[in-house]
Amino acid sequence: MKKSVYLSSLLAFCLSLFAAKANAQAPVVTTDPANSTICAHDTTYFHVVATGATPLSFMWQYSDDAGTSWDTVFNGASYFWATNDTLAVIPSVAKNGYWYRAIVSNGTGKDTSAAAMLTVDTAFAGVISGMTPVCVGSTITLTSSVAGGTWGNVNHAIDTVSPLGVLEGRAFGVDTIKYSFTNTCGLSVSKINSRVDTVVTFSITTGPTHVCVGNVITLVNNNSIGTATWSTAAGNVVVAPGGATTGVSAGSDIVTHTFTNACGSIVSTKSVFVEVLPSTGTITGAGALCSGSWIHLTSSVSGGMWLSGNPSVAPVDASGFVTGTSQGTSVISYYRSNSCGAAYATHTITVEVPAAAIGGNDSVGIDSFLVLTNTTPGGAWVSADTMIAKFTTGSTIKGIDTGVTSVTYTVSNTCGTTSATSPMHVGPLPNPGTISGPDTVCVGSTISLISSVAGGTWVSLQDTLATVALFNDTTGKLTGVERGKDTVVYYVTTAFGRSSIKKPVYVNDRPDVTITGPASVALSGSYTLIGSPAGGAWSTSNMAMTPLIGYGFFVVIDTGTSVFTYVATNTCGSTTKTFTVALHGSSSGVNGVAAEGSSLNVFPNPSQGTLTVKISGVANEQAKVVITNIAGQTVKEFTAVNNTNVNVSLNEPAGVYLLTAVAADGSRHTARITIAD
Repeated sequence: MKKSVYLSSLLAFCLSLFAAKANAQAPVVTTDPANSTICAHDTTYFHVVATGATPLSFMWQYSDDAGTSWDTVFNGASYFWATNDTLAVIPSVAKNGYWYRAIVSNGTGKDTSAAAMLTVDTAFAGVISGMTPVCVGSTITLTSSVAGGTWGNVNHAIDTVSPLGVLEGRAFGVDTIKYSFTNTCGLSVSKINSRVDTVVTFSITTGPTHVCVGNVITLVNNNSIGTATWSTAAGNVVVAPGGATTGVSAGSDIVTHTFTNACGSIVSTKSVFVEVLPSTGTITGAGALCSGSWIHLTSSVSGGMWLSGNPSVAPVDASGFVTGTSQGTSVISYYRSNSCGAAYATHTITVEVPAAAIGGNDSVGIDSFLVLTNTTPGGAWVSADTMIAKFTTGSTIKGIDTGVTSVTYTVSNTCGTTSATSPMHVGPLPNPGTISGPDTVCVGSTISLISSVAGGTWVSLQDTLATVALFNDTTGKLTGVERGKDTVVYYVTTAFGRSSIKKPVYVNDRPDVTITGPASVALSGSYTLIGSPAGGAWSTSNMAMTPLIGYGFFVVIDTGTSVFTYVATNTCGSTTKTFTVALHGSSSGVNGVAAEGSSLNVFPNPSQGTLTVKISGVANEQAKVVITNIAGQTVKEFTAVNNTNVNVSLNEPAGVYLLTAVAADGSRHTARITIAD
């Protein structure tokens, strides 16, 4: 019973489902979208109505090629409600002529609406056309690509325009023509400029009449408002639109300026002559001559001017005759000029002279060299007796043995072969002897130097360090001026040459003394003053306060002030320097080091290099000890334990050293130690 009831219910459900499916309807478009005309950027709507089983879906499409192809519309800046039965469009001019349609669909099928066209209108006055300019008293007709507008102009004194677009010229000038058009989308105005010309008057073309090849001149014609053209007759010049005229080739040409406006044309001409730099031709003639003679130069062209670059050597006259005056070279120029500039042709002339007199000494020492001279170049030197003197290189002659020979200078040039001769004496070089006398002098003092050979000359090579006084008795007196080393030279000169001997002399001065010492001192401390140069003598003004033990080493045993004096002496005298030490109040510590819970003790001090270091402290901690010399260089390092004597050996030169102890807690203790000789 229950099974039959179930089957009956299932059969009834299936029958009802089949019946519902059989009654479902596919969509059918009953109302298509309508065409729309709208102004740009306004909003228009395309609407579609359809029947069929719900829900219905809508998809709008557009075509920009009259329905050949279709694209889907999406919501954005120009479209809204792209999936509704109504599509909102905000068109631009670019969408003029687009088609729109809707596709309606449900689960059963779909239907497509007919297409509707969008027309986008604008307020556009069109494009004005017509022949301008116009001559005074004449008319032209203007038109616009859009009909139905209204014509007007700004300046009625220049021209007028009728309602049909007929423009009449009244007076010379430029005016603005307007064409206004109004439709449902608003007002639009198109404009053009109109020019009214007057009858052309003749104007002379002005400007230079000559131009050089490659150069530019400017020609000017006062007629300017219209169309100007330039042309040439022979092509010797080229004229640019603005009148810039360039020379192309030599010769004459006629430049024509044609000016045209709405009233007619007029022509003006101008003759232009094109020049080139003058030719200088070729100079012919000799290139060398002897002094006192002349040559004649000629040029292949006439009309030029002769010039000499060096008239003192070779002057030239107006006919090209060149006269040799003195040894040397001159550039002769042939000069020509015109309006394009100047040009030169050149010809080099060499003037030669006979052999001149031999210059230089007539004596040379044995094994010495002498350079002879002659103002006439290009010659050869010869010695008559090469066993007495001979030439080595060029005009340099060397003395060989005592005697007399002759030297000859021979030259061959345009003047012929000529010679000059001079005697040459050869002898031994002089003996400068020996210098005796002190080799040191103090600043402000004078010593005398003596040579074993009389008649020589004394010279100080470092005259800022010493000055030399010369005497006929060959005694040179030398006065020290500044500390340093000088070299004194004694020269002996004869006809055969000069010899010299040198002697070093040291200029000394009293010693420069400096004292360095502690900036502060402490009671019971020991200190060292360092005097420079070493070896001086120390003294103190207050032995009761600071007993001076020696070598600048002292101890402070009382309060007060002590003046230490250091005196250094050398052969030039003594210099004294003082150093003041003052102690006021009291302090604790050893060797000038304050003690805070610990102290540093070094003894003996001064020592011979063996000493004991003890650091007193509250705990037996380690401390790093470093000993440096006065130059800051480390000479010894070691580790010391508080409250323990540490024996130290320094194998260092005598002097002052600094001992620094750094404890584990970072505290620092110093002491000055002295190693005596």
